[in-house]
Amino acid sequence: MNVFFIALHPIILAEISLVFSSGRFVVILSMKNISGYQILVWSENPDKLQKFYRDTLELKPQGELSLPDDYGYSFKVGKQRLWIGKHSEVSGKNPDKFRFIINFYVDDVHAWHEKLIRRGVRMLTKPFMTPPTRDKKEKRYAFTFFDPEGNCLQIMSAK
Repeated sequence: MNVFFIALHPIILAEISLVFSSGRFVVILSMKNISGYQILVWSENPDKLQKFYRDTLELKPQGELSLPDDYGYSFKVGKQRLWIGKHSEVSGKNPDKFRFIINFYVDDVHAWHEKLIRRGVRMLTKPFMTPPTRDKKEKRYAFTFFDPEGNCLQIMSAK
């Protein structure tokens, strides 16, 4: 008799059915809609990088994982999580800085821009009006900067 164990990440929901067919049990796994996401930022030195996200960006630590071959830090960002972890295939700074951008939403973009300048953050832009709101009554602003490993980040108006 074969026994199978199925492990699913808790963010992705699935229905599992066990059906008896042709003298054997068959497991049917049907995926449902994706119900959330988690951003993972891999690093050669997550201990150093997590300090930037915690101390400079003031993200709230949510947890820490410490296994012999896997460790890192989790932060709560709104209803989602950001994970900063060690990866054996990652070394040095990000060579492709604009492949992805993580947006963080705040109430006062200009105040955050000044705060991060005082904290020595390397800025790419000053606050600018976001393209989708240029012709609308309600204006939204953003600015772009880099974390210590060269990952591109943005602070953007929440509303």
